[in-house]
Amino acid sequence: MQKVIKKVSYKDQVYQYLKTALIKGELRTGEIYSEQQVADQLNVSRTPVREAVIRLTNEGMLEVHANRGWTVRPVSEDDLREIVAARIAIEGYSIRWLTVQAPESVRQRTLARMGMVQEKSRPYIADDRMHYEFMKLDTAFHSLLVASTGNSYLIRIHEQMRTKLEQAIFTSLHHRRRHAEAWEEHAAILSGIGRRDEAEAMRAFMVHMGATARVFGVPQ
Repeated sequence: MQKVIKKVSYKDQVYQYLKTALIKGELRTGEIYSEQQVADQLNVSRTPVREAVIRLTNEGMLEVHANRGWTVRPVSEDDLREIVAARIAIEGYSIRWLTVQAPESVRQRTLARMGMVQEKSRPYIADDRMHYEFMKLDTAFHSLLVASTGNSYLIRIHEQMRTKLEQAIFTSLHHRRRHAEAWEEHAAILSGIGRRDEAEAMRAFMVHMGATARVFGVPQ
């Protein structure tokens, strides 16, 4: 891990730093880490490290071991299967709502924002080294979809599983070189929503989720 902490918002910066290290696999499963170890590496006190560890533990990313430290909780097959099922439920509802029920102004605004994210990810299609950058845009695409509903419960649940989802997506993109396929699948989803064709949008979404599940090793 490299020292990247600035003297602003220590708590949030330590959280983001550890979260990024988790997603990228820089913090390894099976290895025990301590608050003091991380605090020394980042040149901060133990307090923001402790707060970040508690937050990541509550998100299911870490396990704390009394008087020993903490370890990374690996993404299990059950985690992946449940993430896929939860995404189908939440994002599937969001697609149906945005395609059929949303006010036209909301639909157009959301399509514009999702389209911007899609275009930002275009340069990474052929660059399989930019896994983290592509993954962040991938999850942003889906988060915008859910946010369009304005349903605070769905948004909160979707956000709660975001770190674990990013960890899984980063691994799948890295090993399977999914950039181009995922980009085309997103384009098909946008096309269906843009046409207000619920069947087309849902068909494209289920193709996308089916491919995601296969890459995760938990085919539906």
